[in-house]
This record gives sequence, structure tokens and C-alpha cells, in this order.
Amino acid sequence: MTADCELPTANFSTMKPTIIITLTVLWLTISSYGQNPVIQSCIAQVRSDSILATLEHLQGYGTRYTLVDNRKVIATWLMNKFLFYGYSDVKIDSFQIVYNWTGIGDTTLWQYNVICTLQGSVAPGEICIIGGHYDSYCDNDPFTHAPGVDDNGSAVAATLEAARVMKLMNYQSESTIRFILFAGEELGYWGSKYQVTKSAETGEDIRLMMNMDMIAFNPDSLDEVYLFRYKGAESAFLLASGAFQDYTNLTVIDGPFESQQRSDSYSYWQNGFQATWALEYKFNDYYHTVDDVVSNCNIGYCKEITRGAIATMMEMQIQPFPKVIKAQSSVDNITISWSSNGTSHLKGYRIYRSENDSAGFVQINSALVADTFYHDQTVETKKNYYYYVSLVNDSLHESVPSRIVHGARFGFTDTLLLVACLKDIETTHDSIVQFYTSVLDTIPFLWFDLNKDHPLTLGTLSQYRNLLWVTNSLYFDNITDQVSRDLETFFENHGNMMFAGFLPSRFLANNTGYPLKIPDNSLFSHYFRIDSVNKKSLSLMYRAYPDEERYDTLCVDPAKNMKSGYPGELYNIEVFTPVPGGNPIYRFDSKYDSATPQGSQQNKIVGMEYMGDDFKTILLSFPLYYIDTADARRLMKHVITNKFVNPLGVPEKQYFSNLNLQIFPNPSSSFITVSLKVNYSGSTLSIFNLNGQEILRQTIFETKTQIDISHLPSGIYIVRVMNEREVKVGKIVKE
Repeated sequence: MTADCELPTANFSTMKPTIIITLTVLWLTISSYGQNPVIQSCIAQVRSDSILATLEHLQGYGTRYTLVDNRKVIATWLMNKFLFYGYSDVKIDSFQIVYNWTGIGDTTLWQYNVICTLQGSVAPGEICIIGGHYDSYCDNDPFTHAPGVDDNGSAVAATLEAARVMKLMNYQSESTIRFILFAGEELGYWGSKYQVTKSAETGEDIRLMMNMDMIAFNPDSLDEVYLFRYKGAESAFLLASGAFQDYTNLTVIDGPFESQQRSDSYSYWQNGFQATWALEYKFNDYYHTVDDVVSNCNIGYCKEITRGAIATMMEMQIQPFPKVIKAQSSVDNITISWSSNGTSHLKGYRIYRSENDSAGFVQINSALVADTFYHDQTVETKKNYYYYVSLVNDSLHESVPSRIVHGARFGFTDTLLLVACLKDIETTHDSIVQFYTSVLDTIPFLWFDLNKDHPLTLGTLSQYRNLLWVTNSLYFDNITDQVSRDLETFFENHGNMMFAGFLPSRFLANNTGYPLKIPDNSLFSHYFRIDSVNKKSLSLMYRAYPDEERYDTLCVDPAKNMKSGYPGELYNIEVFTPVPGGNPIYRFDSKYDSATPQGSQQNKIVGMEYMGDDFKTILLSFPLYYIDTADARRLMKHVITNKFVNPLGVPEKQYFSNLNLQIFPNPSSSFITVSLKVNYSGSTLSIFNLNGQEILRQTIFETKTQIDISHLPSGIYIVRVMNEREVKVGKIVKE
């Protein structure tokens, strides 16, 4: 286990058994079908004396530190052990690292992963990995004294023993089993990073990575073991947990989702592969010291974990879980697809669905599915649906579930969804809501504050053809991976989106520095047609002038200041370079000479559009909130009526209804009645003039409220009803 992520005893010994409490609800209880006789006979051959001999040999090196010259000798000994067991496909995979050691400077060194392969008999292209790192580290003197018996000689001994037993029993695996002993973990996971990068680049189909790290310290002979689960890799954890449950005397302890880089399984999980790892329950008192020796290890405990790891590999051959599951959303249905499994034991697949991501899953296919896809045509619009798939083998035993995916059936309305990016669990200030209410004028919209408390789901996105996405300050939470994927699905279903706000590359591409070349096929590049982005923080923009004749100039409101002494000017504005298909629509305009820091971004692109037949996007690198209200109103009317081309907006002096809000009589000279079809008791009702000034506010407690407007001058007014989650807007005409 790496020296960079020290795990104090308190972190683990204080964690009480949860044993998939939440996952039991989520996945159903893991079924125990009893011990398979082939697996039982194999794990019965695991020997304590064999494990002990390996640990004593590894201790004899004194140190196995990454920067010590004996690393090739150790790798060769490990390779020869696999060969001695009777394997022929064994190799040392060499790679170089550049490491800076204090006082020495950059050092380039060869490192050596050791790989032994048991070729699959039915599906050789499907690969399961078992292993751990063999290097060691000691805080005091890693160059001379780093015996590292538990960390991580124990995983080496377990991996070698697994290979020995499988060869001894002439075990024929259906998929390929790869035993890997990694170099350089303690100084940065060098071995696993190198190996998984090769696998990803060559497109290898890695189905499972079972990692072990520190599995021999148990002075009190406890019967618990930690198995760690990664987000999105629950299937690997559940498979291993079930195997340990069925074939060992150990109780599996399941902590929170693993999110730290502290063992080699993390490298595989980061690259999208299913991974889990085993760790001793009581953390080693002699971690990274000269006392991490055989005499402080529990060989019987290491033996039992080895049995569980072997059983995990063999269970995967009998009933592998489905891999690469996807959900494709459309206006007609939700299609679930997954990768085929090459197992000869395959009988078919079962598909489970819920409207909750953590409970309530029920099987929706009446007969086993023989294909690797399923069209769910029984779904409704405006809902999120969650799915997982399991494999049924020829004994009618069911595998652990695949990872969960979700989808939604698309059914667009013509109401605009306005999404405000916020920080943590903030809510939008009333003045900002009032501004956008005035700007959108007759355009019906729903306000949505995007934050940790109110996440945006695909079920919500699937209802709105047009999105206006805004950031109104420099402080907001970046987009999550899930929302990014949901936006891609939204665009694939011909959705339109306008983004207007500070630092769009930070929000949409997690940018942290400038200039930045946007990765090809990323959300920012593909859907907003951006090649690269730059920013000069001191540069000041007082207006954006159009680079396309159908747009009007956007002037910064002089009443709104970002920087004291610079009214009507904005800083921290990003500028873009487009890719083909991206059309510039606005450019940066400064009051200052382009040779000065303040004018350094003069004439650079600050607005882009893509008007395709597949989807439409508009991007502005500044908030509408700072723009003159009349300018912003003209822009939004142009975008909605001419660019996104949907029937939004209402004619003057006509009845207006938006999101169950009714106002009558309309026009009126004295009283109006504001009617809500549902009870929004405690909501705030406001009336604004077209300049965005609030001229009346009151709290409403009934579904119908009468308002006296006789004192108002003749004209058009905006009525807004707002609670913490929704904004309902209407327009009235005072005669």
C-alpha cells in the first residue's frame, strides 16, 4: 500500500460491519447457491506452508524498494515461480519511470511487472486479473530495510498460491485469468498505471480486477476482512463478497464507496474497469516499518483470504456479471444494451427496473433475454428509470447484477427550462430571478437551481426542448459526470441549449488553466464547437458586439459593477477559438487599447452558435444578468423565436397560462384573480413592470388570490409566483 495514502488503524478498526446493507436493498440479497464442488476442491489445496515459504523468501531481500538495484532480481524470481508451477505464458513486462528523489534529481529507472497468463478455453478475449504489488517501503530507510511482508508480500504469496493451485488442479478457466505482480506501487502506482494504460489502448476486454493489499496482519485472529467497492463497480464487489461468503469463514466488511487512490485496483477503476480489493480488518501496527516481518503476520488469515480470492476468480467463470451496460433514451422507449458474455454456461439475461436508484427493482422481462439488448416500451414520460441486468447460467443460478444505468422517455414541451448554476446548496437571489423574469418577458419558463441539494436528472431534461443555462457569479459547482452524460442524451434527442455565464470551460470542461485546447469529442468541443479557450483576467469588456448580422449589440448595464471603479465593465471573460461548424456571433469590445492588459482581448470571440439539424447550441462567456435588460430581452426573443424555432411566447393582450398559473380577467382595469390549480400555500406573488422593478409583493395562502391593480398605470406587467423549487410566470395587461 502506497506511502502517500497512509491508513491509520482508527480508520478501519472503528468501522462496524455493514455487509452490503444498502446494496442488499439496491441489488436484492446475494443468493447463496452452496459451494460449487470444483471451486471447493481447488481452494482445499491452498497451503499455509506454501504461503509462508514465499513470505520468508521475500523478507530475505531486506528491501524491495522501487529505487533499489535488486528489483530485476526479484522480478526474475517471481517469473521463475510461475514457470516452476508449469505455466508457459509468463513474462516480465518492463517499463521506465522518471522519479525525483530529494537531493538526487530526476532519475530514469526500469521497472518490471510480472505477468502469468492462464488462457481461457471458451472466451479467451475476456480477461480477469488477480494480483497486487510486490515492492516495499519503510519510512526510516527504504533503501536498506523494508521487509514489507504484509505490505505487500502477502498479496504476492496469495497470487502465487492461486496460480499454483489452479495449475495443480489442472483448472480450465472459461475466460483468461491473468496473474499480475505490480512494480512501483509505493511511489505512485507505476506498475498498475502502466499495465492498465496498455490494456485500455489496445482495447482489452477486462471483466474483473481482484486486487489484494495487506492481507496477513491479524494478531487477534479476527474473522473479518474488508472488501472495497468503487462507484460504478459494485458488481465486482458483490461477486467477491458472495464468494468470500460462500467459501471462507470470513465476514465481509463493506465501508463507504472507495474514492481514494491507495492501491492498484484504483488504476483499473479509473480506466472504467470493474475492480475491488481485499484488505485486512485490523490495520497493521507495523505499517512501513522494519517490523513488518513474518513473525508479525497471521498465515492462516492470509490463507483464508487467498481462498476467497481464488473462489472469486472461479465464480466469475461460472456466472459472470454483464459488462458495459448502457441505456439509450428516445421518444419511443428506453433501450438497454450490454456486452455479450462468452461463457458456455449462459442461459439468458434478466432485466430489472425501478423508478428509484436504490430500491424497488423488479424484473420486467417475462422470458429470459437471449440477445444483448432489450427495448422497454412500457415507460412513461417525465420520469427517471433505473436498470440493471443479470446473467442466468445453465443451472438457472443468477449472477450478481451489472452496474445501474438510467434513462428517460423523451416528451418535449415548449416551456423553457432555466437552469442556474450555484455553489453547494445556495438558492438564487430574488434580484437575479426578477431580472430573468423581466428578460424572458412572455416566454413561459421553469426556474431550476442546480446544486447539491437539487440535482438535475434526465427525467427533468427529457421534458424541455430548450434550455437556458446560466452562471451569474464566479463561484459555482462544476458539472458532474452524470449531468454531462445526461446532457449528451438530451442533445442526441434534438434538444437545444443556450449557456450564458462566467467561465463556461470550467463548468463544462473542468478547466483549471489557460490557454486550454479542448479535447476532441468532449461535451464542450462536440456540442458547442469549441477548439480552444483562453482568458486574460485583467481584460475589461463593456459590451459584446455582434459578429452575425441578426444579433444586436449587448451592452453591460452601467448600474452593475464587478470591480469597484469600473461600472458597466466585466472581467474574467473567456474567449474562444471555434472548430469547423462553430459560428462566431459576438466579440469582446473594450474601452481600452488592445496593447494594454485591460484591452488585451479586444475583438476576441465571446459568443458562439451551432445551428444543426441534430441539435442547436448558443454559448456566451458572460452572464446575461450583467447585460442591459432591454438588450438581453431582445436577445432571448431572437434566440427562442428565430434560432431555436419553437412556438414560445404569447401575443399582446391575450390570456396567459403558464405551468397551471391562470390570471383573469385579462386585460383588467381594477382587480385580477390569480388562480393556481394546485395549492402553493406560502408562495410569494410579485408583480413587476417591464423594467424589472418589483411594484407589489405578497404571500399567498389560497389557490385563488384577488389582487387590486386599480392604482397601476396602464400597461403590461409580469406576475410571478415563486416557491423554493419553482417559478410560475404570467403577463397581465392593465387597461
